[in-house]
Amino acid sequence: MPLNRRSFVRRTAWAGVVSALDRPTRTATVRGEPTAAASRVRVRVWCEGTARRSVYPDDIDGALAQHLGRRPELSIARSRLSEPEAGLSDAALDATDVLVWWGRLRHDEVPADRAAEVIARVRAGRLGFVALHASCASKPFRGLMGMSCEPSGWREDGRPEHILVNDPDHPVARGVAPFTISRTDMFAEPFAVPKPESVVLVSHWDRGETMRSGLTWTIERGRVVYLRPGHDAFPVLFHPAVRRVLANAALWAAHRT
Repeated sequence: MPLNRRSFVRRTAWAGVVSALDRPTRTATVRGEPTAAASRVRVRVWCEGTARRSVYPDDIDGALAQHLGRRPELSIARSRLSEPEAGLSDAALDATDVLVWWGRLRHDEVPADRAAEVIARVRAGRLGFVALHASCASKPFRGLMGMSCEPSGWREDGRPEHILVNDPDHPVARGVAPFTISRTDMFAEPFAVPKPESVVLVSHWDRGETMRSGLTWTIERGRVVYLRPGHDAFPVLFHPAVRRVLANAALWAAHRT
């Protein structure tokens, strides 16, 4: 069939459409879009500054920041009780998506107004909260739970803790298999907290004690996690499984998983 100018134009136009459909789509960069850094979860690790330097030379906040800072989806800051406003100024909290809290000996020294601000932000969905180990007795955690949050007993004898994954489908348990911490302390049930949304981890000890050791709640619009491991007399927070659970908890508390 002879090809005149009109049919040639029609055919080449259609060929151009087909060619465009066959080409991979390229995403344009739009001015003002969030960068990768801006989309990271801003995690602030808070501690009271009392960890044993023989075990944690840069204290708890240093140990956790060093590990969590390697995660590309997380941006890490550190705060301590000794800083102005206990490291919990409005400016610091404005720059935080998730607050990871470690305290054991100085709960009463946290200013009431700063604890109240943390609680208010969590309830409003502006801040996720992850409480570690004895932080179950901290002012923010007790304020969010509305209970004493005390275990029925505890022991610091350096015996093994065996941790089972009770809810393997929960995001906090992602990539975590049952594991053992070779030397740590013990908390025992009953643990005086409200009924959790999920019991992710359960611990048991060779003498028969058990403890729900990874718990989650949604408090109004905010997410809260409690993770039991973390006594500063033992290098618990260097354990790979504990670190993975903590990173998972931060992402979940930030509503990213």
